[in-house]
Amino acid sequence: MIDQEMPSLQDRESSHDDSRPAKRQRNFIARQACEACRAKKTRCDEDMPCSLCRNLGIECTYVERKPTKNETSMSMIFNTLRRMESKIDHLSATNTPSPSSQTNHRHEVNHVPTMSPYHIDSALSNAPLTSPQTQISRPLSQSAAVGTVLSFSAHRTIHWPGVHSSLALSVSTAICDMKPTFHTHLESNRPPLEPTIQAAATFPTGEWLSTLSLTCVKVLSNAYFDTFNRVYPFLDRDYYFLNTLAVVVREGFGFDVESCLVLNVMALGCMGLKAFGEGGFDTSHYADITPLVQQIMQEDCPGLSFFNEARKRVGFCLCERDIQSCQFYLSSALYFVQVMRPVDEWMMTSRAFVICAAFWKCPPDPQDEWVADMHSRLFWSALMLESVIVQELELPSSGFKEWEDVVPLPKFITYPYISKSGAQNPDDSYYHYHFLAQIAVRIILSRVREELYFSNPSTALAEELRHQLEQWRANLPEALRFADEDPEPVFDSPSDAVVVALLQARYRISMFHLGRPFLYKALLNPVAATENDLKMCSSTLRFAMDWALLWDRLCTMPDFMPLKFFCAGQLFGQLFIFNAFKNSAEERLRETLPPGYELWCTKMLRYISDLVETSPTMAANFELLSRLYHLNDE
Repeated sequence: MIDQEMPSLQDRESSHDDSRPAKRQRNFIARQACEACRAKKTRCDEDMPCSLCRNLGIECTYVERKPTKNETSMSMIFNTLRRMESKIDHLSATNTPSPSSQTNHRHEVNHVPTMSPYHIDSALSNAPLTSPQTQISRPLSQSAAVGTVLSFSAHRTIHWPGVHSSLALSVSTAICDMKPTFHTHLESNRPPLEPTIQAAATFPTGEWLSTLSLTCVKVLSNAYFDTFNRVYPFLDRDYYFLNTLAVVVREGFGFDVESCLVLNVMALGCMGLKAFGEGGFDTSHYADITPLVQQIMQEDCPGLSFFNEARKRVGFCLCERDIQSCQFYLSSALYFVQVMRPVDEWMMTSRAFVICAAFWKCPPDPQDEWVADMHSRLFWSALMLESVIVQELELPSSGFKEWEDVVPLPKFITYPYISKSGAQNPDDSYYHYHFLAQIAVRIILSRVREELYFSNPSTALAEELRHQLEQWRANLPEALRFADEDPEPVFDSPSDAVVVALLQARYRISMFHLGRPFLYKALLNPVAATENDLKMCSSTLRFAMDWALLWDRLCTMPDFMPLKFFCAGQLFGQLFIFNAFKNSAEERLRETLPPGYELWCTKMLRYISDLVETSPTMAANFELLSRLYHLNDE
């Protein structure tokens, strides 16, 4: 038997007793022997000439030594670090590059639909993004930014020593009893999403999908493209209708990836269609909805019957790695985002990454330009989806970030294999520019996380990064620019509201994260806070307020809010920070609180309370916050 043949680990360990002779120390081995010593198989002392060649009176020659396996690995690591460094430095170049260099740069957005009045080049060009401190920013980030490494997760804020000292004993005790990553454990231990398909129960034969009309499928598909795909543009509308949906129309819903993708699109289309109604937008062009689809839209998770049907059918497609398979995983991730299941989202984006990596590791030759551009859209959409959740839940990264210097930014090339008369793609370039602009600011935010998140942050580096963010904002195309004092705009569609809110919120979120280490430092030792520290705290607390993601119009559309979990997590941490500054014994800290922060705290608390039923993390967050704030304090 196997148990009898294999000695136990304990038996093997006990055999290594003191009676065993001591292991002889290994003799010196030359890392590189000369040719004579190598031929005679004698030990070389690596001198020039070596002692053997000197005694024999012969020429001592060495051939170029091959690097060891360890040296090769280290070289790869350092090369990767240099590429990351040079990429940030390239974005931070002080001088605007020549037109020729802009044309040749692989990250340049050089394909802009001629019908569009907007252009994103200025947002992603090599225009000045840094202050004159750029040349000293690297040493500063290593020598001045010292101390404890801070977590980027907002939920970790409750474990800050300065926050703890401001809490009542009952609240402090409750937090001490919680794991530092309590939110990750709560989400990881949730039961799976309910697998029932309610729509099938109304049809005894179970053939409920066959009752859907083509018109109804197209209505839901267009609702998806008019909402979610304008935020995360990883599907091409023309390709979808001409190829993906065409397979389903021709062969019916089967167990193929096309059917699964169409079902996912319809599931998200249910949410998108509800957003039109919730936000008070025109829904006349979505009138052809059957009672069955209306029933599916009213499920606890809108579109769940479609989504679960897709999950049931996808089994035979798990090993496929084409564009549509990646789109299936990303659309699944997007659905999990909406139903507040971040760990499930992370798993889906990880599977999408495998497909992206497989393509960029071994791209076809010759390469179809449209296919390559679609893979760029897949990669960057997946990276944007994964980044925020990995940072907040502190989950392992799939490895997307390592490919940032390999995968070009998408050009959004029009699907070439269709006549102009048959094309259904509207001019979505405005939304594409929003997407690309958010990628640009994400690169700066990544540097904030990597270089500034220490308990003793560098003020000079913070000022440089702040300057980069302001330059990014100033270089946005005219159609995307915004001012701090602008009121909430009037929008024509849900997608307009969401992309504008996301862009403006990312700016304020980045500014807030840039100053968070200074909040930690001031709360940790209030008496030692310098005037510069207090100035940073005051600015940071202002940027913690008035996030566009809490605009009234967006709050009326809960079924189309792509960053709900992330946003609520950030607000949770901010509420504890505001409470700590309010209750600080140091008057100078209390004076940094911005006017109107109490009303903003109430608005943040209400936002979290509306999500209690959707997530155990939100329920735990609200329970803790209810000990500090009360909604009836308005």
